Amino acid sequence: MTSITVTIWHNVARDQAGRHTAPLDGFTPGDPLVRVFTYQTLPCGRPPEAIAEDAFALANGHPRDPGSAELSRLYYERRLRSLSVGDVVAVGEVGLAVGHVGWTLVRGGLNEVRTDEHPPHVGMQSPPEHLRPHDQFLPDQGAT
Repeated sequence: MTSITVTIWHNVARDQAGRHTAPLDGFTPGDPLVRVFTYQTLPCGRPPEAIAEDAFALANGHPRDPGSAELSRLYYERRLRSLSVGDVVAVGEVGLAVGHVGWTLVRGGLNEVRTDEHPPHVGMQSPPEHLRPHDQFLPDQGAT
């Protein structure tokens, strides 16, 4: 079975006063996003929304299984904030924005930016040996 890439993006949109707008307004096309975490998983017949739900759970400290628990540990080891309204989970080529209720399909491309808002990440060059073969952490290519 072929694995699929899951990428977590943090929305860093701000208003003129410097306040984060995403938690209230949700995702708006063109919002600046920082790629903060990427991993591989097997779809196992699940639709993208179900895979995004698993990503949401692990990025909010509520992993659903031992492999997700390891990914959640890696996520928080990097001192990343929880996934919240306005952020995006890309499941393969399908972008899904966290809504106030459920997911919103992201149409068009993502506005990837780099920012110093996120703390330095503890980088891993390869996944731990005890990680399940179908859930693999990939080194971050985005935030610095």
